[in-house]
Amino acid sequence: MTFHKIHILLILLIANFPNCIYSQSDNLIPNYSFEEFNSLPDDVGQGVKCILQWYINVYEGKGDYYHTNSKSKRAGTDKNYFGNQEPHSGRAYAGICISKKFREFLHVKLTNPLIKGKQYKIQIFISCADKKGLSTVNEFNILFSNELFYVPDNVYLKSPPQICFTNINNYDNKEDWIELSTIYTADGTESRLTFGTFLYKENEKEHGEIFGIMKYAHYYVDDISISLVTKDSIINPPAQTNIDKSYLTGETYIFDNVQFETGKSNLLPSSYEELDSLIIYLKNASNVKIRIIGHTDNVGSSVDNMRLSYDRANTVKQYILEREVIDEKSIIIEGKGDTKPILPNDTEESRKKNRRVEISFL
Repeated sequence: MTFHKIHILLILLIANFPNCIYSQSDNLIPNYSFEEFNSLPDDVGQGVKCILQWYINVYEGKGDYYHTNSKSKRAGTDKNYFGNQEPHSGRAYAGICISKKFREFLHVKLTNPLIKGKQYKIQIFISCADKKGLSTVNEFNILFSNELFYVPDNVYLKSPPQICFTNINNYDNKEDWIELSTIYTADGTESRLTFGTFLYKENEKEHGEIFGIMKYAHYYVDDISISLVTKDSIINPPAQTNIDKSYLTGETYIFDNVQFETGKSNLLPSSYEELDSLIIYLKNASNVKIRIIGHTDNVGSSVDNMRLSYDRANTVKQYILEREVIDEKSIIIEGKGDTKPILPNDTEESRKKNRRVEISFL
């Protein structure tokens, strides 16, 4: 057989086997883009039977699967029961419903458990279905576990999920894919992931509300990834104007854009640019030592705030250490909790200023 014929044969094989594997070698999520399937969907509610390696870990609700090659107008991508959306990548995506009667979740076993103390970039893409009258939510969560579990209908979690993505204006974009991402420091117990919108209480606040008359929301989900943060993975290279920023020995700087999830130590995406700019500076500096200081507002107990401020400073430390631009002995971390406010904690804007990370150059 000639090379030309082999090349044509390969093209035909790829075209006729749409469930071929898309590679992403450093991603710990198997079938991350939902391209692998048992069968093409021909209706809604077929996620549990169609998608390989994923579970819909609820007692009511089977999840949804959409594929470009589906011959059904209810389960395609250009048109389906809940609207339409082109895949973020590939030819498929999943769908979950969130209602006052039941909630659907996506559950998967990681290819390898997370390593204690290591930092991982977590990224998920969602899009709000555009069928008229559907509701929206303002929060999505990730709950890590070390075993498969099933969530009873609309039962509150006993403790908050490890990761919370929030949008005060609700996740209501029906045209584009929305990126949810964060940097997460592992505790070493994470071998499985569950994604969705959970009901839970934290600091006397209710989470998991559904907004809209119908109290029935549907979201498309695609391209879920968890990858180890390394010295070569500066996530969002800063603009050239920021690369040459220098810091003076003996001075302390407030890193305004370094922000965290509410009540947690997971970095928000808005933090990456400023931290990556610092990393570039540290890479080119010599014999520099730094002190990272975490601060909180006065919401919550002083003991919890002290612990949280230390954990946040440690998250920044680990983010820097993973890039191997400075020795661990050259980084000191402190948590000041709510003991050193720069403004009175009497307005939300003032409290936001007090929730800060400072770095001193020694």
